[in-house]
Amino acid sequence: MTKTRNPIGWGYLEDRLEDKQRERILPAIQMFLGGELAEHRPPPDDADVAILRAKLTPPDSLREVMATDHASALLHAAGRSFRDLATLRSGEPVPAPDLVATPRDENELADVLAWASDQSIAVIPFGGGSSVVGGVNPEGLEDRNGVVSLDLQQLHQVLEVSERDRVVHAQAGILGPDLDAALKPHGLAVRHYPQSYFHSTLGGWVATRGAGHFSTLRAKIEDRVQALSVMLPDGRVMETRPLPASSIGPDPNRLWCGSEGALGVIVDARLRVVADPEHKLSRSVAFEDFPSALEATRAIVQADLWPSQMRVLDPYEHLVSGALSGRPGQGALMILGFEGERDRTHDLDDALAIARDHGGTPNPPADNAGSGGWRDTFFRQPYLRDALLDYALIMDTFETAVPWSALPTFYHEVRQATLNAVNEVGGTGGVTCRVTHAYPDGVCLYFSFYAPGRHDSLVQQWREIRDAGAEAVNAGGGTQSHHHAMGRDHQRWAREEIPAAFRSAVRAARQELDPRGIMNPGLWFDT
Repeated sequence: MTKTRNPIGWGYLEDRLEDKQRERILPAIQMFLGGELAEHRPPPDDADVAILRAKLTPPDSLREVMATDHASALLHAAGRSFRDLATLRSGEPVPAPDLVATPRDENELADVLAWASDQSIAVIPFGGGSSVVGGVNPEGLEDRNGVVSLDLQQLHQVLEVSERDRVVHAQAGILGPDLDAALKPHGLAVRHYPQSYFHSTLGGWVATRGAGHFSTLRAKIEDRVQALSVMLPDGRVMETRPLPASSIGPDPNRLWCGSEGALGVIVDARLRVVADPEHKLSRSVAFEDFPSALEATRAIVQADLWPSQMRVLDPYEHLVSGALSGRPGQGALMILGFEGERDRTHDLDDALAIARDHGGTPNPPADNAGSGGWRDTFFRQPYLRDALLDYALIMDTFETAVPWSALPTFYHEVRQATLNAVNEVGGTGGVTCRVTHAYPDGVCLYFSFYAPGRHDSLVQQWREIRDAGAEAVNAGGGTQSHHHAMGRDHQRWAREEIPAAFRSAVRAARQELDPRGIMNPGLWFDT
């Protein structure tokens, strides 16, 4: 069944929370917040959302691939962060692309880029539109002659599957489920599951340096990229050679991984894939506190056991995820998953032994109260956020990564700074954290914050909380984004994180690749 993308919400219209589902969850949210939520206000009708855009007329040669209607412009006006969705509900006019281009092949793509370059029109590549950092928003582009959103989902073909190399060659606009469906007959799989898996694209994963749900060893997409094809505004296609490794200078693939569409359009990618796993094992482990669980996590990855999945929920995250699934939890919780072509029972046993050495208590194999409840809500959490936005609940996330040596101090300081802002803004609320990705030298910490808000000032309230968290991350030496990319929301702090000389070098590269600066202008590459 073909699903319909929600123009002012997460994912697909068909997957929204039903009213009965939301009503069942409200008591748990109110209990967690310790207070009442604002009155219910449903989202506006799509046609009532005011958008700001110029009146560009596409040339006759491009009319078949250019959309000018309100619905298309609205769908491509913003990503799907809390800020984006609160802005779309605010009643204030929202900057939107003047035209939406949907090329069906590389020739049409080259024609769109050539016209935009000639007219000095900004072009923002658009995959699934699931950015949560302002990466696809046409903001601050008033000096341009217009803005085109370049929707790549018609470039969705699988070009080749090499079972021998375990590499798939596919166009950038293919969605995650479609890519996996094409691999399944070959006994292969991507096993890359971002929360946006069902409506994000291969090109989007690469352009944002995204990470997947299977969170150790093969977590980050840039480590999976074997080769890329990138089209520049003048129509040149830059192709890197498909190789397992090379030392011929800096890796050109890494230039475009994380470029967010600012250095050309990723047309297709060769991605390293894995055998569809025959053996899967999972267990959850209870801990009295988060620092003990963190130490067990460090010991497991440094022992080179490499669970396919290792998530650790702090007591607050465990409480919330348990409450939402009807099975409240206590203490911290580790979720372990091992999979592969061979039976990894011994690896699981070794990991459980390490967890026990650090104070963990493995739950019985048949008890999925901890791990199952969290997994069940993983893909549904953004839909829950949308439903609770009707009640002006501020519910958002940010993620970072730090070395083990910074923990647990970094965790406590960032959580406390964010919680202080939550209490100042909302009077009450909560902050939770989970480890989503682990490495021998450190981890990704993924924070969530909740606060009762006011319908008339949601974006400002959100910004105060989010800035407090970002300042604490910066002060503690963490990255502003482990896998959500930079976009426009992280620019202020990214300039401190990225050395000035490197920013200058990227600007010089951009001048060569895109001399008129039309590709997603306004990111840190430009300043």
